Amino acid sequence: MISFFKVPKYRVFEYKPRFYNPDKERLEARKRELGLMSTEDGKEHDGSTPNKVGDILRSGVMRARHEQFSQKMEMQSKRSRRMIIVFVVLLSLLAFYILK
Repeated sequence: MISFFKVPKYRVFEYKPRFYNPDKERLEARKRELGLMSTEDGKEHDGSTPNKVGDILRSGVMRARHEQFSQKMEMQSKRSRRMIIVFVVLLSLLAFYILK
């Protein structure tokens, strides 16, 4: 059979995935930086007691997500305005040529 396009052959990779959670790594690094990785008795904080620093870290993550969402909405708004302007210009040009 003759083909016009070169079809790539199936490739096998020996990839062994490892689980990596960048958010968890970032949170642990921030805890180590603030010295909150362990409590006084040497045990890791289990989250059963209120943790102000955890709340602060979560609020920072929420703030970053809110900023990302705001930027996304702003870009969509700009894109929508641009599309409306282009549509109005094209529609007015079309009307000009039809009525001429």
